[in-house]
Amino acid sequence: MSVDLKGNWTDADIAKLIGSVIDDRDWRLEVDANGVANLSDKSANPTGADYDETLHCFLETWMQGTDFVGPSAAGDKGLVGKIAAALRENYPALKATKFVYVHL
Repeated sequence: MSVDLKGNWTDADIAKLIGSVIDDRDWRLEVDANGVANLSDKSANPTGADYDETLHCFLETWMQGTDFVGPSAAGDKGLVGKIAAALRENYPALKATKFVYVHL
């Protein structure tokens, strides 16, 4: 699942995105150069600086078992709201750097 940040989207869309995977591996929320947010499996696809430069922005990697993705994370309105707010603050223009820190 992905969320196109160029269109109209809501916190509910972000909840669906983070609820679309299981907390059984490392995940990172990334926004590509076209403004599409998705979750990337970092356990199977580790990346480096060259890859990160192709992105518009990305959040920290959520380690397996930390409950930042999956059904319970999707039901946490505070968590979803913070992630959505960070995306709104950093798309289309970045607030600071490509790495978007969200105080969770």
